[in-house]
Amino acid sequence: MSEWHEPVRRTASLLGGRTPYAERMAEKALRDRNGTKDAFFTLYRSYLSRFRFWPDPGWGKGLSNLQRAVLVAVHHDGWTEEETAWLCGRSRGAVRRAGERAVRVLGADGVAAVSPAVLVAELRAMTEHLPAPAERKPGRPGTGWGLFIACLAAFVLVMGYCSASGASLEGRTSRPVVPLAFSGRESLRGPTQAVIRYAYRVDAPGTVLIDGSYWVVVTWGNQRLSVEDATPNDLEISPDGRRVAYHSRRENEVVVYDLPSGKVRKVSKANGSDYSLYFSPDGRRLAFTFRGKLYVWDGKRRRVPGFDSESILRGWLASGHALLVDDLEGVLAVDFRGRVVFRTEDQNFRALSPDGKTWIALDEDENHFIRYGLRTGRRSMRVPATARPRRVQCWAGADTFVIEADGYGPSHYYRVDVETGEAEPLPVQVPEDLREVRFPGCA
Repeated sequence: MSEWHEPVRRTASLLGGRTPYAERMAEKALRDRNGTKDAFFTLYRSYLSRFRFWPDPGWGKGLSNLQRAVLVAVHHDGWTEEETAWLCGRSRGAVRRAGERAVRVLGADGVAAVSPAVLVAELRAMTEHLPAPAERKPGRPGTGWGLFIACLAAFVLVMGYCSASGASLEGRTSRPVVPLAFSGRESLRGPTQAVIRYAYRVDAPGTVLIDGSYWVVVTWGNQRLSVEDATPNDLEISPDGRRVAYHSRRENEVVVYDLPSGKVRKVSKANGSDYSLYFSPDGRRLAFTFRGKLYVWDGKRRRVPGFDSESILRGWLASGHALLVDDLEGVLAVDFRGRVVFRTEDQNFRALSPDGKTWIALDEDENHFIRYGLRTGRRSMRVPATARPRRVQCWAGADTFVIEADGYGPSHYYRVDVETGEAEPLPVQVPEDLREVRFPGCA
């Protein structure tokens, strides 16, 4: 048991109460991060995910999940404002506002005083005398070899299937899959005719919170090009794979790098950005948030009115004429003038497709997903037994979405057809234990 086992369990108990679910999420975070401090990153992202529903912890009535997470991170775990922003996937400004509002709510309700010292004492008192973790019940005798043989057989079948399928985000008729050899790595500099296949983030040794992390793009020519100028906050690839948008370390701005020309276009100052970058379906525009405001850039920056500082940008409508925004009460589509095109009514399914008609919810325990929407109706559909879903990575169009999965196949990523449930492994090879991956045009 690592030194971070108890601290992570205590944090989970504050986020989800002293419940079996919170305990499982703590164990899962520790397992995914090999018992290191990085388990906090997995835990907070899971808590704030739109695809998970944590139980009410029994304190902080009236607080949003973000506000509760900020209070726990700052006043219980002792993270700085910058570290909390990274843990929660928000800007420093959003974290500061959430913390200030949360303290006001608690003070108004009489649950805790406004004083940070009192709040710290209150939160720490809640984690005292945490029950010991429940021991796992031993399995039935003789199940070990049976499970091993089943897994081995599944592995052989999947390897045979994947070698014949050659699946990719661009369809069955796209470029053939070529095994990627992890040889040398070059820097992304100057003009290049390379087309990006996917990108992954390499974290600095020790913790993902260190700003030494960097992105690597993998091209269809099997090149690995490190984007050294990009901060670890976010990176977005255009649908044609020929441009990347990111936060520049050198310029301290959001920039768009055009691979064929090697030119870097400045978009907006990066200080205080909310780390939300989305190319439009045709790749001509870039949507992003900055200091609680929403903008669209197509060579010139334009503000989209009506965007609340508590709202979250989720991407584009499939037509490219409107943006998907989560205002914490549901997902809505707004055009460039800020007018609401439509608003979702169902609050339980948040993985909304780009056409605004289908929601997806994953159940990793039962190894299936629930499809719900005006176009498709409600239906429970299973994914392959060799792919244990973790989360919806992104939508690759109105009819297919990408899931991140733990499995025995050659990839951690699968493209799933929303109509049939058919899942194809994506040809993604990344260093072990990396989970931050980006695909072209996948929002």
